[in-house]
Amino acid sequence: MKKKALSLLVLTVLLSTISVLAINLEVQSEDISNSYLIETEDEAIFDITIKNLEDEDSFEIYSIVGVNIRHTPFNIGPNQTKKIRIYLTPQEHLKSEPQSYIFEYKIKNLNNEIHSETLTLNIVDLESSFSIKTDPIDPKSETIILDIRNNIMKEFKDVNFKIKSKLFDHEETISFNENEKIFLEIDLDKEKIKTLTAGNYILNTQISLNNDIANIESQLKFLETEGIETSENNEGVIIQRSETIKKNTGNVKKIVKITEEKNLLAYIFTTTNLAASNIESDGFIRKYTWEKVLIPNEELKVITKTNWLFPIIIIIVILLGFSIIRKSIYDNLELTKRVSFVKTKGGQFALKVTVKAKAKKKIEKISIIDKFPNLVKLYNKFGIIAPDKIDLENRRLHWNLDSLNKDETRIFTYIIYSKIGVVGKFELPEAKAVYEDEGEVKEAISNRSFYLRDE
Repeated sequence: MKKKALSLLVLTVLLSTISVLAINLEVQSEDISNSYLIETEDEAIFDITIKNLEDEDSFEIYSIVGVNIRHTPFNIGPNQTKKIRIYLTPQEHLKSEPQSYIFEYKIKNLNNEIHSETLTLNIVDLESSFSIKTDPIDPKSETIILDIRNNIMKEFKDVNFKIKSKLFDHEETISFNENEKIFLEIDLDKEKIKTLTAGNYILNTQISLNNDIANIESQLKFLETEGIETSENNEGVIIQRSETIKKNTGNVKKIVKITEEKNLLAYIFTTTNLAASNIESDGFIRKYTWEKVLIPNEELKVITKTNWLFPIIIIIVILLGFSIIRKSIYDNLELTKRVSFVKTKGGQFALKVTVKAKAKKKIEKISIIDKFPNLVKLYNKFGIIAPDKIDLENRRLHWNLDSLNKDETRIFTYIIYSKIGVVGKFELPEAKAVYEDEGEVKEAISNRSFYLRDE
């Protein structure tokens, strides 16, 4: 401890003595390249302008600690000014991390008289030599502008930048002047952007200079935008197909809904590609609702199919069944009815009605009933077979037959007339027959008949 205290005392006395023996100089410094790059070990460069206010002398420049100074020895005459270029290299213990190092340097003459000044040396690595910034990105933008800056007073040739992010990838080789700022325009990957949500994203930049590599990590801000695109398509008649698509074209999550209504009958024959989130019933109406949270570029597609082929087939089967049943009941007696115009001496409107009954097998106890409309009167003259009963009150004619053999045909005719002319379509009701077939009572109904008059 005593030795250490004594050493400090001697150093203090020595420094005090040196400060007293100062040189009368005017000194100015100029930065030429004030940064030392750790990877390349390029020296920092300063110009020191010195004016000697005393007699001619020889001088040297040095630093006591931290920095090694390299220069060419020089003389300066009385009142003469000289610019000296010095080259600085930090000592090993200062190269471990980037920093701005302020140090004191000395100018000494031959008489060991000293003038002291300070300089700032920027000790930098490749990573801290550059900075990369960008403005917030609008999802509708097609390009991005990167602000790449050379932070130090040093030129760079052929620096390779490999830039990667979730929005784009880019690689380019660039040369820089001292402290130069370069704006780099890069195309955005529109397909990648479609799937991204708004927020902050990492921008990774690998910098390569000769064989040295550094990495810079910065942030990109992806702005929010909302957008839902809807498309619909409906097609088909018997098989009706409806397709509805909602797509998230923004970059934030959105809840979307698709609704569709079907009546109860359509509901029975409707199928969907997705199970509905909810089905509500309001009397005869069913309301489907599909709901989903969509991330960017995701879509909700709902396809509904209503197949009317099934009910149509069912109706056809029912009609065919009814026809078969009816045919089985009425098949043994074919009853047809037709009407034709009859000219009269008085010019009245008159029609001849013909009812034809044909048996397909032997049938018995046949009763044929025909009805004539209210607008006409019955002419009291008939064909070969006169009605067995005329019911004027109910406007009906009855014919009774004991039996008809197979393929036997009977024709019944009568005339109706009206003093009022008829224009247009004049329609008559069907004729009806009741008969026995092997002890079973059956019915037969004729076609409807009509007469069309234009004048």
